[in-house]
Amino acid sequence: MPASLCRPCVEFEGKPIMKPAIVLMLSMLREALRSAAHPLPAFLQRLLRQTLPFMGLLILAWAACLGSAWAATEVTGTIASSTTWSAAQSPYILRGDVALDNGATLTIQPGTQVRMAAHASFTVRKGALQAVGTAAQPITITSDAATPAPGDWLQWKLTAGTQGARTVLEHVHMSYGSGLVVEGCAPTLNHLLLQHHSAAAISIDLAASPVGQGIVAKNNALNAIAVPAGTIRGAVVWGLVGIPYLVHQGVVQIGQAPLSLEPAALKLSPGVVAIVRLALSEPAAAGGVQVDLSSSVPSVASAASRVTVEEGQPGTDVEIQALELGQTVITASHARLGAATLQVEVTDLPALQITPAAATVGVQRPYAMTVHAPHAAPAGGLNVTLGNSDSAVLQAPASLLIAAGQSSASFEVTGLQDGESRLSAQAEGLGTGLASVTVRGKALVLPASLLVAPGAQAQGVLELTEPAPAGGLTVRLELKPAGVAIVPASIQVPAGGSQARFDIRGVALGQAKLTASAAAYRQAVAAVQVDAISLGFEPAGDLALNVDRTRTRRVKLSKAAPAGGVTVKASVKDPQIASVSPSETFVPPGQVFGQAPLAIKGLSQGQTKLEIASDGLTGQAIDVRVDEKAQLLLGLPGGRSKLMVGKGLKTYIHELYVQRLINGQAAAGGDPVVVRLRCVSQDVCRVPESVTINANESYAYIPVTGTGLGSTQIEATAEGMTAATVPVEVIAPQIVFTLLDGTRTPASVRDDFWFGLRVPGAYYPDSQTADRPLTAQLGLMDQQPAGVVNGFYDGSGKLISQAVIASNSNSAGPLYVAQPVKAGTYRVSASIAGIGSGQSEVQTVQAAQQAVQLGLQGGLSKLVVGKGLKTYVHELYVMRMVNGQSVAGGDAVKVRLRCVSQDVCRVPETVTINAGERYAFIPVTGVGMGSTQIEAQAEGMAAVTMPMEVIAPQVVFDSLDGVRTTASVRDDFWVRLRVPGAYYRDSQTAEQPLTVQLGLMDQQPAGVVNGFYDYNGKLISQAVIASNSNSAGPLYVAQPVKAGTYRVSASIAGIGSGQSEVQTVQAAQQAVQLGLQGGLSKLVVGKGLKTYVYELYVMRMVNGQSVAGGDAVTVRLRCVSQDVCRVPESVTIKANERYAYIPVTGVGLGSTQIEATAAGFESGDVVVETVTPALAFAYPAPASMQAGQSFGYLSVRANVPGAYYADNQMPAQNMAITFTSSVPSAASVAASGVWNAGEGASGGVAIKALAAGVTRITASAPGFAPVTSAPIVVQP
Repeated sequence: MPASLCRPCVEFEGKPIMKPAIVLMLSMLREALRSAAHPLPAFLQRLLRQTLPFMGLLILAWAACLGSAWAATEVTGTIASSTTWSAAQSPYILRGDVALDNGATLTIQPGTQVRMAAHASFTVRKGALQAVGTAAQPITITSDAATPAPGDWLQWKLTAGTQGARTVLEHVHMSYGSGLVVEGCAPTLNHLLLQHHSAAAISIDLAASPVGQGIVAKNNALNAIAVPAGTIRGAVVWGLVGIPYLVHQGVVQIGQAPLSLEPAALKLSPGVVAIVRLALSEPAAAGGVQVDLSSSVPSVASAASRVTVEEGQPGTDVEIQALELGQTVITASHARLGAATLQVEVTDLPALQITPAAATVGVQRPYAMTVHAPHAAPAGGLNVTLGNSDSAVLQAPASLLIAAGQSSASFEVTGLQDGESRLSAQAEGLGTGLASVTVRGKALVLPASLLVAPGAQAQGVLELTEPAPAGGLTVRLELKPAGVAIVPASIQVPAGGSQARFDIRGVALGQAKLTASAAAYRQAVAAVQVDAISLGFEPAGDLALNVDRTRTRRVKLSKAAPAGGVTVKASVKDPQIASVSPSETFVPPGQVFGQAPLAIKGLSQGQTKLEIASDGLTGQAIDVRVDEKAQLLLGLPGGRSKLMVGKGLKTYIHELYVQRLINGQAAAGGDPVVVRLRCVSQDVCRVPESVTINANESYAYIPVTGTGLGSTQIEATAEGMTAATVPVEVIAPQIVFTLLDGTRTPASVRDDFWFGLRVPGAYYPDSQTADRPLTAQLGLMDQQPAGVVNGFYDGSGKLISQAVIASNSNSAGPLYVAQPVKAGTYRVSASIAGIGSGQSEVQTVQAAQQAVQLGLQGGLSKLVVGKGLKTYVHELYVMRMVNGQSVAGGDAVKVRLRCVSQDVCRVPETVTINAGERYAFIPVTGVGMGSTQIEAQAEGMAAVTMPMEVIAPQVVFDSLDGVRTTASVRDDFWVRLRVPGAYYRDSQTAEQPLTVQLGLMDQQPAGVVNGFYDYNGKLISQAVIASNSNSAGPLYVAQPVKAGTYRVSASIAGIGSGQSEVQTVQAAQQAVQLGLQGGLSKLVVGKGLKTYVYELYVMRMVNGQSVAGGDAVTVRLRCVSQDVCRVPESVTIKANERYAYIPVTGVGLGSTQIEATAAGFESGDVVVETVTPALAFAYPAPASMQAGQSFGYLSVRANVPGAYYADNQMPAQNMAITFTSSVPSAASVAASGVWNAGEGASGGVAIKALAAGVTRITASAPGFAPVTSAPIVVQP
């Protein structure tokens, strides 16, 4: 009987059913039949008695086939004594983390089955494993799941505690887990079959030396032996045969390099500070070793330019500061030791975290640590590679697996010898997690620093790297100086214990050193800092999210973390409402931000609090509101219920969108949402794998491509959101034709047209575009009679039979149907293979009746031309007429022209209507006054005429002032020719130059003006209208001598004459007037400053109007009180100008007037007030800086309240600006800067960020209100 049928009967109500129990059940059933109070009918009793023996045999046979299942042995916890697993007792079901320890030996006999429960693992910590099967009876290690899948269980791991000489795995079949791991040991592995693992078949570290043959790997994530990057520091053997060794990423170096950086690669988020290890192959010699550091792209990540490895030390720590997105290489170099590099990628990826971030362990003492992921691991789990900078100091696994659905996994490290090592955790798509581990033999351990607020109490933890001896351990505590804080004189660690807690109370702000000492243990030292540091979140404020959605917050300290850093614990008050991961984050020393952001996930609707706390710091709690699960909506415009797409086409950009809904309403959430998309049938349509709804937006558009005819659905899913679907149908698009003429003649030009694709039923039926270029076959069909047209042409005139609709377009064109050969009818057709075809409406070609016709603009019945002038270009034209319609013919037409009376007009002999054009323009010259006709005729066409008349043009004047004064400048004007009755009456031009005689007439009294001037100021009596022009100018009437009236006259011999309207000259009443920008009522100037150039001006006024006078005017100026302001003695309003600007200097606080006077002019004045100016920063100081960074240009300008140009007044003389920093230890600034006279801002001074803290910069100067910057936060 198949095992699948047997397995469900292994247990009943959670307990094994044995064969004797089945026999007893059958006996009880027989007895019940005999003694029933109400016997069954006779036929049923006979049936039961006949079948009961067979039922018993069947049940016993079933029990026999399940014998092994009923004998299943469950294994959990630690195997601490030598044990044998046999086939008879199998299957062995391992649950949880099973470990072989205490030097025990586990023997697994041939044919034994081992089944791994979900997320179970097996580790040899200290002992030997002898799993030796045979080819006929292999040992099987597989999943216990009914439907097994890769990654069901974790790993079988052989650690450095494995007795390699006694450990053998032979003829073992291992499947559906996460592979076999060998670390720091040398087992023998022969004839292993490893298949269906979610990780590499075998993973080793750089201290492992497995040997063996016949290794087979199938259907694993990696069918190879995975080797991590790093340094092999001892002798190892790579002796497994059958599958390859693969260094998946990075470099394996044989032997310790003289100089190295560990780890060799990092992925960091912007703003994170990572601490890596710079290691030497030998301890630093006397005087230490200085190593230079550089970054290939300092804007991405940077390090100190030089570090020192102290004498006798094997290395030192290096801080890497991640700044902005990108990649860089950190290089460590030394003249003798060479160079080492570290690849740094700064990304927006969430990061792994190792906790604790800083640990101290004992020699040969195991210590538990944990890797946290920012989200649950996917199906198959998350493979994490662990880096260990010094395997001689610390033993650590090379990798681990975070089980599917879990967000963390624990691992164990063991101290080997005194020293320090850096651990790194890396996984695909995540940033690097880092931790430091110090190994100390039999030592006391205190945190690097203890922080407590004044008057508050915190708790410290003392740890032992080796357990306390029998009778316990007394540890003495000593604090110097004693006045900063209070600690107990001693604490007791119980026998066998490894830690003890003690209270520390802050007394006064300051720092002290705490020393812990005990007999036979190395002493420990911690820095005690009494300071008020509070915890907060970045960004600040309460949090709102939806069920199954995750938001992040960074932990932020109010001040830089002290030496040793700060570990901050995070928790959610109601874990049913929300969760937070990781549960703690580490703030490195000198930093203010936690290394790992907190990921808060909504679990159910409601409200709770997110709390952060750390010993000695002021904690914080924020409200967390979790709303109902957000939804996705796939929407269509116009209320459509189904998306229609053309085969081979892509939807218009707005045709389908995915929308974020919260409480049923479209909502612009604070975080972006990545929406995964799928066409259920990819034979019908195609969509991108995902689209993103950006932060603060509620929707994103989705392009859909029709791949094949049919119907299906599009699905949209997103983490933590309800999925959405929309039906889609793909149909064959229609081919449609546009701009075909419909009716043509044999005289017609080629007919330009487009053809495009239309999708009936789509909201944008004519806007879907080709997914790829589509070639269309063009054709002419239904020609009656044959040969009406002979083909198609492209835009270059090339004969074609095909056209292409380009990718992302939905039409092709312009294309051209050939000029018809004869009268008849035809259709245009187009077909695209696999897409569709179409044909046009019937196109008709009529026989051509051709003629020419003369036309005038504006529908005039007669052409009017001025004598001596030529018509405007568009005034008269001749048209090609076919069947009574003006058309563009296929051939050029030469038209002969004639003025019937050449004494009246003149035209060219011919004009040509070009091929493809409808008309040509005709220039006409007026020769003599009178009327006649213009005649036009073309070969094969009847002559046509147009009446015309030549008249004397009028002489008109433009731009004369009309009213002037005796103070006016010369009056500019133009003389122009006008033809009344012409459509373009002011646009006909002189055929040849025309001399104009100028005159002054009707002067009352005589001598009001004395003549005319040209542009160069020369006195003239004539002007010329040039050929192809219709005016002369600018000309100038002289400045009036006296009040009166006059007219301007002009005459052209043989053409005509004219006179202007009466021009009036009034007596001039002149004044000067002071004006202010913006219509202000008074001038405001800062003390010690000079007004902006446009702030105050003096105007020349004539008869109450501001005018440009003919003569210059010198204006004398005076500040009535020179204790308040100062002005120049005079300014000049130049001839032909209306005003001049006046600079004003503020001398002393107060109000006065500025007076302006000029000879022969009425005077003017204005109120002026001098006020106290304020300083303002020309550019704001930076809100944040990094220690060591400079801001190179901090300058100031003036601000004058009430002035029109409040920010533009400048110092009247050089002045010094004093700059100060409120916290010089955080940032310094140059003590002074110079503001030069006449400049808009002072010279810049530099701010230098020195150490973590907050400062403000103040600028001051005598007589000015000072200015202080916003807070400047200096990050370490």
